[in-house]
Amino acid sequence: MGTEPGKKADVVTRCEEHARAGRHDEAIECYEEALETDPENAVLWLGKCNELKVVGKHEEALECYNTALRYDPKSCQAWIAKGNTLVRLHRDDEAMECFTKARRVRK
Repeated sequence: MGTEPGKKADVVTRCEEHARAGRHDEAIECYEEALETDPENAVLWLGKCNELKVVGKHEEALECYNTALRYDPKSCQAWIAKGNTLVRLHRDDEAMECFTKARRVRK
């Protein structure tokens, strides 16, 4: 189902405004609310993932990146962000796999 394209953009903008203002918990909540009505939206998942990473919830962010990639497996941005999170967790081999996948989908 999902939301209409214009409304979807408005929601993303509102969530991003919270993030830019440093209100990361509010941004996460905003993305979660939006995902309730549009659970297959990879852009919303990616936004939530990035905010989770900012507040130090790296394991939760990884789960979130996996979900985003399930809905958009060709998202170079998601593969790179997931790889960076894995590096932060000292899981370098897994990170390299993500960076390789990012390079493949970019071609």
